[in-house]
Amino acid sequence: MNKLPIVKVFNSRIEAEIARGYLESFGIETEILSDDAGQNYPSLQNIRGVKLLANRKNLKKAQELLDKKNVSDE
Repeated sequence: MNKLPIVKVFNSRIEAEIARGYLESFGIETEILSDDAGQNYPSLQNIRGVKLLANRKNLKKAQELLDKKNVSDE
């Protein structure tokens, strides 16, 4: 199994979803990884973070777009 690289780590799923939507508007597919017991314990997002993942070929462009847009992170 190929591990997808982390584009950015966010403090909440909402922030990650906003960034995901922004990147997908540029054609960059992403996935969100959040270890919060199936969203039953959202407080774990603050501790463990919410990871936004993308394909290696899109990683640099995704990071540049988020940095340019100044999307918040940890």
